[in-house]
Amino acid sequence: MTAPDVDEKPYKIIFDGKGCIGSGKCAEVSENWEMNLETGLAQARSHYVDEEELEHNLDAARVCPARNGEGVITVIDRETGEEVEP
Repeated sequence: MTAPDVDEKPYKIIFDGKGCIGSGKCAEVSENWEMNLETGLAQARSHYVDEEELEHNLDAARVCPARNGEGVITVIDRETGEEVEP
């Protein structure tokens, strides 16, 4: 799968599925996240988002309790390569 143009979707979501504990908190606050009933883990509908979708994906990263409270969702600015602060 090819990534969309940076101008169209300037943010990338990195998800560490191995660290997901299946709490579903991300899916409660973001329409981009859902729980996979087969695996019991979260999954993003899209790993590339635009400005309009950014805030609720940051909310998903903020509320994730996995990995000792640090979460397993990271949002990256594709132009700078830096993590977007939640």
